[in-house]
Amino acid sequence: MSRSILWVAAAGLILGFGVLACGEDQGTQPASSKELDSPALLGATTGSQNYIHTFSNEGVFPYHCQYHTTSHHRMAGTVTVNAQGVDSAFISIQLGAFNPASVTVKPGRPVRWQNFDDGVHHTVTSD
Repeated sequence: MSRSILWVAAAGLILGFGVLACGEDQGTQPASSKELDSPALLGATTGSQNYIHTFSNEGVFPYHCQYHTTSHHRMAGTVTVNAQGVDSAFISIQLGAFNPASVTVKPGRPVRWQNFDDGVHHTVTSD
């Protein structure tokens, strides 16, 4: 199985495209370590960077920002994928947090993260 990942800028420009090979997720088990692995997303008042990921399998997918998770602070969120979810979700990154911190989407549907922290890099990285 493979998953396509698309990185875009706010104006809709494609910054990169890739295909990741993935194994099967088991029910509500945590995602494999590579389910979410965004590049550094730079926030800007114009042209903020996005990360879009489509989840093929049901499960619970916890994630964090690799730059802003320490022993004293955890910038984190969770995506749950099941049939009761919505068709797509949008998560803004503002003031050092994922908003909302938790979303539920249907299998095969995308989630988009957009960084609005001007001049600050964030990632969307699986736990």
